[in-house]
Amino acid sequence: MPFSDSMTLPDFEAHFPPRTDLPAGAEVVRVAPSPTGLPHLGTALQAVIDRALADKTGGRFLLRIEDTDRARTEAGSIEAIFEGLRWLDLMPDEGPELGGAYGPYTQSERLPVYKVAARWLVEHGHAFHCICTPERLDQLRRGQTEAGLPPRYDGLCRTRPIAEVEAHLAAGSPSVIRMRIPPNETVRVADAVRGELSFESNTVDEQVLLKSDGFPTYHLAAVVDDHFMRITTVVRGEEWISSAPKHVLLYRYFGWALPKFLHTVLLRDAQKRKLSKRSGDTSIRWYRLQGYLPEAFRNFLTRIIWSHPEGKDVYPYSDFVANLVPDELPKTGPVADYQLLSFINGKYIGALLPPELYRTLVEYLDYVLAHGENLQIMLVETPGQELKEYSLAELRAFRGALVADREYSERILALEPGRFRRLADVVGYTSYLFPDLFSAPPVEALAQFVPELPALARVLEGLALDPHRELHHDEWERSVRELADRTGIAAKKVFMLLRVVLTGSQKTPPLYEIIEVLGVTETNRRIRDAEQRALDAGGAASPR
Repeated sequence: MPFSDSMTLPDFEAHFPPRTDLPAGAEVVRVAPSPTGLPHLGTALQAVIDRALADKTGGRFLLRIEDTDRARTEAGSIEAIFEGLRWLDLMPDEGPELGGAYGPYTQSERLPVYKVAARWLVEHGHAFHCICTPERLDQLRRGQTEAGLPPRYDGLCRTRPIAEVEAHLAAGSPSVIRMRIPPNETVRVADAVRGELSFESNTVDEQVLLKSDGFPTYHLAAVVDDHFMRITTVVRGEEWISSAPKHVLLYRYFGWALPKFLHTVLLRDAQKRKLSKRSGDTSIRWYRLQGYLPEAFRNFLTRIIWSHPEGKDVYPYSDFVANLVPDELPKTGPVADYQLLSFINGKYIGALLPPELYRTLVEYLDYVLAHGENLQIMLVETPGQELKEYSLAELRAFRGALVADREYSERILALEPGRFRRLADVVGYTSYLFPDLFSAPPVEALAQFVPELPALARVLEGLALDPHRELHHDEWERSVRELADRTGIAAKKVFMLLRVVLTGSQKTPPLYEIIEVLGVTETNRRIRDAEQRALDAGGAASPR
């Protein structure tokens, strides 16, 4: 049935009947982002709770796009919302593109519903037309601000002569519809997390409900949609608590049953500040680009608002679903601890078998490359302060090396996978194992272990492996120690020299395991190259 503003509220009640196909106690919940940019961490947190409530009770989880602020709507935002929810495996049961009997699920497609509701409020004395000009309202706000008062409407049009207002409307001049607020009343709001909250009506602004362009504000649209979509629990951020008394009054005016309210806390950074770009949390996409796995990120979101009965940090999402009790969620903003997130993510990565990690890594690199920008990785130790950047050329080269020989790449990925905290770490930690990506360390980096270059060259010559003998760990280690004894150089320095020659770094997985992955031929190639460069730098000719 197409919507029309000639319909009535009873018409919409009939069009959106109560949900009788759900079991008793089933929760119908929604996540309702505005398409004003990339979906944020808060959207993910609310979706995690919504999906869990619906799954636990056999209910329904809806996605609603609240696009009534046309000036702030950004192209691509809706696609990004779907991308984020799909990546997190938190897809709703109903919503735009998903269908459902209570749609459309995009507010700009439901304008007649709001117009009918606003008109009904005016007709029943719960709202009024406001014909104040923007200039008057700006002057009013400036005066209140200068006087140290909170900006709010002064009620002028509530007491204007009806004839004056009607003449203004008949002339087609701009107007809005504002809600009436009863004076001298305590408005009570029951919140699932905080209990009963009280607000004095004299402090509540006479909110605009319907703008002059025919679009509703959040306050009218959210209440009307939550009712007609038959939402049982409204999960939203705590920034909306101050608006809750307006919504409770609207439910009372319409004669509708109140849903439960669950206001989630605002997450904070390590300094207990509201999360911002400075602390790294730009969007769900940002976390994906950093190389966090969706199941680990979901685990993290539940962990910072909930404690596992067994004290675990890493657990399946089903544990959260089974044990979620809304009134036990935190009342104060927990810290979004990036060390904890990376620890959890590292556990998930470490649990992947090499073929699984290979496939996941290729998919990740494809996503990053499709994103089309250099990849900036936040260092976990100093969140928001230091970044490491990979160019698209570096990432393409790494992907090319990775897929050129899958069997070899899986041997690399099997080399201490527990050290990878994020998928992006694999790029930085393993590039040296691919011959085409290896950058040989300068002679100066080698000379710190054996300062005299001729001696350095002789040590390197002695480190070369016999290509005709099978490699054994104990025999190899013994030969290196014997070389150290012959040259009078500490064995620790000789081992570290070889590590730097083969990897370019002093911090790597066990040296022998690296040699096993590289193989004798590549190991010797790197040793011989370093030996020759030491000879060249020392001004001597190679003995061979």
